[in-house]
Amino acid sequence: MKRIAALDSIRGLLLLLMTINHLIWISGGYSVIQTVTLQPLGQFGAAECFVFISGLLAGAIYSRESLTNTQTITKAWHRAFSIYRYHIACLLIVFGWVFIASHLLPSAVPILQLSAHNVLAAPIKTFIASAALVNQPNYFDILPLYIIFMLLLPLLVVAYRKGLGWLVISVSIGAWVFSHAINTATLIPLFRFIFSDSTIQFGYFNLFAWQLLFVSGSALGYMLQNKTLRWHHPLLTAIAVIIAAVIFAAHHGAFVSYDINRWVLYSYADKPELGWLRTLNIAVWVYLIAIIIKRYPNALHITALSYIGRHSLRVFSWQIVLVYLSAPLLHNLRLEPYFTTLIFMLSATLWLSVWLTEKWQGSAISKRIVVGYLSAVCAVVMLGNVVSTQGVSPLTIKATDITDTKTPFFVMVYDEQDDLSQRATVYVKSFAPQQLTQGIIIDALPSGNYAVFVFQDNDSNYYLTIGQDGMPIERFGYSNNPFLTGAPQMKDVMFAHNGSQTQTIQIR
Repeated sequence: MKRIAALDSIRGLLLLLMTINHLIWISGGYSVIQTVTLQPLGQFGAAECFVFISGLLAGAIYSRESLTNTQTITKAWHRAFSIYRYHIACLLIVFGWVFIASHLLPSAVPILQLSAHNVLAAPIKTFIASAALVNQPNYFDILPLYIIFMLLLPLLVVAYRKGLGWLVISVSIGAWVFSHAINTATLIPLFRFIFSDSTIQFGYFNLFAWQLLFVSGSALGYMLQNKTLRWHHPLLTAIAVIIAAVIFAAHHGAFVSYDINRWVLYSYADKPELGWLRTLNIAVWVYLIAIIIKRYPNALHITALSYIGRHSLRVFSWQIVLVYLSAPLLHNLRLEPYFTTLIFMLSATLWLSVWLTEKWQGSAISKRIVVGYLSAVCAVVMLGNVVSTQGVSPLTIKATDITDTKTPFFVMVYDEQDDLSQRATVYVKSFAPQQLTQGIIIDALPSGNYAVFVFQDNDSNYYLTIGQDGMPIERFGYSNNPFLTGAPQMKDVMFAHNGSQTQTIQIR
């Protein structure tokens, strides 16, 4: 199979989308650009497609007729080792940054530790667990998955060559179907025995579910390489278009009047467990994009995206480092009007990372210059972190009159520009009633005007449920504890935050 430029472009686009989303998520902020970067086509996102394409290309590249089984093993395992080296390098940089930030930017520590648990409390054990691919700090998930998949790839290729592809797919589908029962959570007792004083992060994605993406991709790659796949048919294309269109419409609210919304869809399209609706949605779009590439080979080829797509390992590794380095800066500036512009500027460094490493490998510039450029980028980001911490202070939120001590509460912090009937842009998190009674702390909140809304989610639908009379049927409270006869106005619940303070909310 010849190199398909469109696939490089798609992979580059997926890397860019993941970077933008990761930068926004780690900041705790929100941007309107997520309507485009976060599942715009339906119930699937960039990460799933990235893993599938990686499997597709791996299956095609490592199953070439010119490679013997021994050569396939050697090359695939060498690639796995290369990915592992990048993984270790990223761990060292991120762990080092957390230690530096703990001394230079104490207010940034809670933000970083939300994504990288236990780094300061048990650094050696946490690093060993991470190096062993057991502990997976946020945004590291895909590298461990890819290492494991590349180690298994030679076994898959040998099976394909022996005509056992049907067995491979059957086992893969079986593992996916039963992934709820055989996920990594079943290994928790073992690892808690080994790392008794550490909090293990097993990663966001269930390995036993997500293997289906890589395995199916590798099988398709093998068949395309060996020209044994006849996959397109007008009837199949029509069915794929209909399914994609229906899910797209439902995803964007076309059937809300029938109580079909994104929350309902997500219950069938669970991301960590790769729900059946997500799998179906990915499959139909893979088919439709393949049709486009077959008929119009250059339609999806974008040179700038293809450039970073060809160097996915370097780009993905750099974005991990970038996300952690810029986390305090983005967290403190997430309410500023230029937040989205800053996200784009940081994302543009993906191209810089590829250009520098290309020049280095081509001996056009020295290693010292490359390190100097990347150090300058890191220094600018770190300086921004220091400057942005000025004018931030903690906010403590407590609640009184809690009668139900079992059902969790949602705590939402709104900016003064927010709509109180919509999602809070500053802070959203669930807490046990006991935690809220004792007080929860938001460590680094920039000076400004805010409102706090707290409600007890008895029906677990993530919303304050309203009864037929238009009044809430779940317990709730607002900052300033206003007397309400209807929906609150921002002026009723808003308070100024210019220094450390506590907001005590009466639950009604």
